[in-house]
Amino acid sequence: MSSETRAARERSASGDLAIEVIGLGKLYPVYDRPVDRLLQMLWRGRRRYYREFHALDDVSFALRRGGTLGIIGRNGAGKSTLLQLICGTLAPSVGTVRVAGRIAALLELGAGFNPEFTGRENVLINAAILGLGPAEIAARLDQIFEFADIGEYVDQPVKTYSSGMYVRLAFAVAIHVSPDILVVDEALSVGDAFFQARCMARIRRMLDEGVTLLFISHDIAAVKALCNEVLWLDRGRVRAHGPTDRVAALYTRDWVEQANRAAVAPGAAVAPNARSSDSGSAGGGAPARAAASGAGGDAVQADSDPSLAPIPQTGHERGGDGRARFVAAGWRTPSGPAQHAVVEWGERLTIEAELRIVSPCERLVLSYHVKDRHQQHLIGGHTGASAQFYGRVWRAGERVRVRFSFAVPLHEGAYTLSLLVASIADLASYSDAVFLDWVEDLSLMHVAARRPFPLSDLVELEHEMVVEMVQSGDDAELAGAR
Repeated sequence: MSSETRAARERSASGDLAIEVIGLGKLYPVYDRPVDRLLQMLWRGRRRYYREFHALDDVSFALRRGGTLGIIGRNGAGKSTLLQLICGTLAPSVGTVRVAGRIAALLELGAGFNPEFTGRENVLINAAILGLGPAEIAARLDQIFEFADIGEYVDQPVKTYSSGMYVRLAFAVAIHVSPDILVVDEALSVGDAFFQARCMARIRRMLDEGVTLLFISHDIAAVKALCNEVLWLDRGRVRAHGPTDRVAALYTRDWVEQANRAAVAPGAAVAPNARSSDSGSAGGGAPARAAASGAGGDAVQADSDPSLAPIPQTGHERGGDGRARFVAAGWRTPSGPAQHAVVEWGERLTIEAELRIVSPCERLVLSYHVKDRHQQHLIGGHTGASAQFYGRVWRAGERVRVRFSFAVPLHEGAYTLSLLVASIADLASYSDAVFLDWVEDLSLMHVAARRPFPLSDLVELEHEMVVEMVQSGDDAELAGAR
């Protein structure tokens, strides 16, 4: 770690900032031939024998204490480089990083572990590096090993560990050194599902205690669940930075456009993008898999229904190639159609959507997605099981109305509705989808408090229940008397 970086860490970040990044850049020289590296050394900078690769270029942001920042982007966008610069394992080419507080980081798998040392020895070394004294380490050692739960392997060289054992031990150390800032770089994706759940629960507890979080993940649902704001990196530069729902929506729209460029529906060329969007409140998250199994909706040919509210041309994140467009949509409750529905658990609810075909298309699947205030997808459905919808060759000018009806399984809260329609060549493979239209957060639903027994879960399914007495109180008394 350079003296400049160490000095920056020792200075308190301005105000209540935990991390401040100003004009950060990381440049690597790229040599086309091995001899060019030697020539560069001989000429000592008077001539240049390399190309410049900017892993990061002019990145700036600030994160307050107790804040949670998700960092997203495609592979090679510079996410891991940024975290390494913040943690001090890399020195920046330009710019400044200021960090206030102790950092515990899970960067690339096994980083900081000596493969020849045992797990126990690596824990002792890493805890000392992170600033714990001998007495503190001794007091927390059993807790670390208990959380890692790798048994007798703790006294084996870590070079014998599986990837899951690596991350178990690394995460256990990181959370038990009382960090002010926790940095997680995709490491949890290699753990088993049970351990991932334990880690997420512990991270949430640490956030409640005021720990600052920097979180990298390709799982946009995890980012939305944990992070209040998101930084989107694209080829080393900041593409967007702001509230999670807004940036995640922009990222999803870009994902839709990328998917459309990568795939073309059978028998039809992808039309120029015809999206209509603005910066109004928008949700995020990749559309749920329209080709997943589920009940299809009722599809009928229809003229425009005046009871359905038309979809505004602005005010929603929207994408797709434009060959089909949603023209109206909303909820229908027992009291009638509504853009803002107020319902109760178990009440019958219908989602209606009217679609206009702009140019010929086929193999269409229409789906709906209901999300909570954290933009987490909770329930959804699609027309994949409807041969009437999927098997039809659609002609320009046709209109169709689809209705999905179900008993509300959600508990108290506010929820939004998103719709998408895609051409999917193979219902068994979502990768073949071409998105025609996709509209985020077009209607709001409020579910009233569940009575008389509310649960902490968001979703409560209707179910069959059997209560069977195995032994009555009288039987129990008789058995005790014997």
